[in-house]
Amino acid sequence: MRSTTVATAATLLLIAACDTSVTNPGLIGDDALDKPESWSAVALGARRALADAIGSSGTTGGQLLYWGAAVSFEINPAGSTGSFGIPTDVQTGLPTDATMNADWTSSNIARYAPEAAVHRFRRVMPDTLFAKSLFVGQAYLYAGFANRLLGENFCQSVIPVETPDPTQYRLSPGSLGPQTLYFQRADTAFTNAIAVFIASGLTDTGTTSLLRAAYAGRASVRADLATYGLAQWADVLTDAALVPNTAVFQAPYAATSPDQYNYLYWARANQSFRAHTQWGTFYEGYYRTTRDPRVRWDTTGLQGDAAVAKFGGRVPFWPEAKYATTSAPVRLSSGWEMRLLEAEAALVAGDTATARAKMNLRRTALTLPGVTFTNLTEAWTALKTERAIELWLEARRLGDLRRWIDNNVPGGYIDGTYRGSVADTLHAAPLETMTAPAARALCFPVGRNERETNPNVP
Repeated sequence: MRSTTVATAATLLLIAACDTSVTNPGLIGDDALDKPESWSAVALGARRALADAIGSSGTTGGQLLYWGAAVSFEINPAGSTGSFGIPTDVQTGLPTDATMNADWTSSNIARYAPEAAVHRFRRVMPDTLFAKSLFVGQAYLYAGFANRLLGENFCQSVIPVETPDPTQYRLSPGSLGPQTLYFQRADTAFTNAIAVFIASGLTDTGTTSLLRAAYAGRASVRADLATYGLAQWADVLTDAALVPNTAVFQAPYAATSPDQYNYLYWARANQSFRAHTQWGTFYEGYYRTTRDPRVRWDTTGLQGDAAVAKFGGRVPFWPEAKYATTSAPVRLSSGWEMRLLEAEAALVAGDTATARAKMNLRRTALTLPGVTFTNLTEAWTALKTERAIELWLEARRLGDLRRWIDNNVPGGYIDGTYRGSVADTLHAAPLETMTAPAARALCFPVGRNERETNPNVP
């Protein structure tokens, strides 16, 4: 007993002799990011910003994948309009600038973060290191994907004007422009990424994956530009040929924090939320018939978590199964998309035989029946359907629909009948007849905060 008392007293004396005060160093200065030990975090921060814009459950995250899926009938609403539900204006197909404000902001943060990172690296790195640094290459790569995300999902562009400064990255408010400006910026960013990865001289698996992602990203935006007559399909083919079928590049999410969850999955995880369903979509019937794993969904005996006004009550809860966990990544590029771009280029040239062969490579690999068609119009319908299936729930569908409809590309559409006959310069909206004839947007408006604070944006 006495020995315990003595030991306790000694411990108390030792603690009393120690200085246990804590000094808060305050905020870390921006110049801390100039140090080499911070460069990895700067590059990966750009990747995190991109994932946030595509769809994360954090307070600063966006929901472009989710809202785009709802507007283009990749999913149907199955529940409430709040708390991970689909807002009413998104359900009806005409999102407002107020609804899209957070998405506009997060998407532009995703663009700004890597572009500012490039500026920082250029300022602090020796020229010889800058030209071959993988950190620089990754910043360019994520800038390319962020600009593509903006171009494929928003109706117009607002490009801040850069005012070069030797000490900091300054921007002046930009003006409204066409969404194709984002594709051109993405093309430049991917081109720069490719140059850096090649200059690095590295051929390890990680660097090779980054290089292929840059080629695939550039091929995809050049296809967007080529559809508008602003690029050559031959350049699309050159890039696509460098990406093998098995190549995949993804934006990661994490299960460690709700702020980093995959938003689309969490909205249907049945952890209080059953907000969307495959019931009533093209993908419901297609998967029942074919069991194509690219569009798998799960059968449950449940209903959505609230009544849906447009359907007159509760609907069956048959959730998508592409994303099965809170950490499920979202694909940014793949070799299989490249094969479909090669098929599309063939159709532009009127070569239906090559287009069929390219489309069927993926279907053969999945042991699915090949596509069949008898004329060029049917071939275009098959191509559009294959892209809808292959790129399902990847925030790509609105961009495809818009570029094809804007440019009167032949062929039909599988998720509603779209007709580009509605004069709506804000939304470029055609009509859909999946449930009832109604105007439906194929792109999202510039955010309200941009309109209210930028004097160059009416």
